[in-house]
Amino acid sequence: MAVMKPLSKVVIYLPEKNNEDRYKRIMEGLGIWTSYYRANPHRFAVDYLNMKWLKPFQKMLLVLMFRFTYVMIIASRGMGKSQIVAAFCVLWCILYPGTKICIAAGKRGQSINCLNKIIEEFLPNSQNLRNEILRWNNAPSEGYIIFKNTSTIKVVTAADSARSARANIIVFDEFRLIKKEIIDKVLRKFKAGQRTPIFFNNSDYKDYPKEPNKEIYISSAWYKHHWSWNKFRAFFKSCFVNEEKYFLCGFPYQLPVSQGYYPLEQIREEMQEDDFDNISFSMEMDSLFFGSSENAFFTFEDLDRTRRILKPLYPRYQCDLLDDPKFKYEEKVNGEVRLLSVDVAYIPSKRNDVTAFVLMQLLPTKQTYQYIRCIPYLTTRDGGNFSEQALQLRRLFYDLDCDFVVLDTNGIGSGLYNELTQEQYDPERDITYPAWTCRNDEKMASLCFVKNAQPIIYSIKATDEFNSNAAVTLRDGIVRGKIRLLIDETEGKELLLKNKIYCTMAPEEQAVYQLPYIQTTCLINEMVNLESEIGNGGKIKVFEKSGMRKDRYSAVMMGYAIANELEQKLRKNIKDSVESLIIAGRRPKIR
Repeated sequence: MAVMKPLSKVVIYLPEKNNEDRYKRIMEGLGIWTSYYRANPHRFAVDYLNMKWLKPFQKMLLVLMFRFTYVMIIASRGMGKSQIVAAFCVLWCILYPGTKICIAAGKRGQSINCLNKIIEEFLPNSQNLRNEILRWNNAPSEGYIIFKNTSTIKVVTAADSARSARANIIVFDEFRLIKKEIIDKVLRKFKAGQRTPIFFNNSDYKDYPKEPNKEIYISSAWYKHHWSWNKFRAFFKSCFVNEEKYFLCGFPYQLPVSQGYYPLEQIREEMQEDDFDNISFSMEMDSLFFGSSENAFFTFEDLDRTRRILKPLYPRYQCDLLDDPKFKYEEKVNGEVRLLSVDVAYIPSKRNDVTAFVLMQLLPTKQTYQYIRCIPYLTTRDGGNFSEQALQLRRLFYDLDCDFVVLDTNGIGSGLYNELTQEQYDPERDITYPAWTCRNDEKMASLCFVKNAQPIIYSIKATDEFNSNAAVTLRDGIVRGKIRLLIDETEGKELLLKNKIYCTMAPEEQAVYQLPYIQTTCLINEMVNLESEIGNGGKIKVFEKSGMRKDRYSAVMMGYAIANELEQKLRKNIKDSVESLIIAGRRPKIR
């Protein structure tokens, strides 16, 4: 007969007395795990939401965004700024029920991009996240995500119309594109109250500290003239000098390259392009703010104020492709003159030498009888032989309904001039262009041997005296608001995205329409990088730094000089016509 051994240990599970004990035990465990994940949000992202794509630097960044009240991140392109912001918003909303987050950007499309990351990328890969979200809407006009725990993520427009919103956390996405007065007077006022969980209704917790409201600023670097530079300096002082609850960091392109987000070969190719802009690259990729040097002849502040033209003056065939009344080809108005100013290069692929074509519209003002100089289109090419350059110049001239060409006929410019003084056949368009001749220099006109050639070309002889006077008058015109440039390429792209046909185009086709905006930024970068010195006879010499270029600037400078001459003729003609009326005994009309 088998003898049973006595049990050395007996475990007895007693039924819980009531549901309250079970609820208490669950809540205690929930509190422990919630505290753990609030301290380690990167682990919560991986364990609960399946965000296995997070790189080490992104995990660290999420922890710091949780721990600091004020956060500023200056990040390069390709770092995944929107993805990190989206991850932070989701994590905070789940771990802190009842949180209200507002995402504001200079352009609403940028804010919606953050919601799209959550809806299109995070949701399909996380069942738990799908269980957390009650409903969502990513329409551009009304974007939001509502969680089952009553937390919300809402997109707001950075404008006065957003005054009614409330938030515990405000994310300023690409904050440099938002006006400072909108941030100070509208968006920051959203933080009217702090998150108040239900347990605050218990008198035992009446003195329990609440979480402070947060502000998160994310953007690429920009010019030091801009208010964003002062905000950056304020964060730097609060973070590193005063050691307050501020966090500031910058991520240059080396970080996303090292993590596989941005191909190094692509960066090398961009840096080798002929129209490579090292200033834009420094701001967008190196995360470095740029400021004019002490010897700068033109200031960014003055140039930035001239960016008032909304839409480029595209050639007629480009407007026809868009098939949109808002992008209809701009016909000339009464009294308008169009100049096509050219700075010539010859050797292909020379780093600091490209041919620049600048269209300058001269729009007469009835009150003062002056011209407003608008530059609604500009482009460049990598030198090439004079025949090819002459062909491109003629196409632009007729496509844009130009009246005159402005050309430096000193040096290599004379080679292009010689091509233009002859007839030229365009095999692509099956057109023979007529010969042109000079209209302001008899010696140059004598070099044209075609009878009845059209007097189209204004010849410029760029002497030291001419360059000095032209530079001074151009700067004066910029300060006085007599010249206008295209708006920033980011704003320009927003306008283009409203066109349905543009949205269906291939990226390389879209780039053609974006190019005038980008070229305008390149022009400004050239000009703010120019330095000056006083030469012999008190003449001002404007020159580029080593490795820089000034081709676009030279074309604008020459066009502006001829615009001044035409303006003087305009005034003289009006004066002569008024005097003739007075002599005839007629009273001139006052407009």
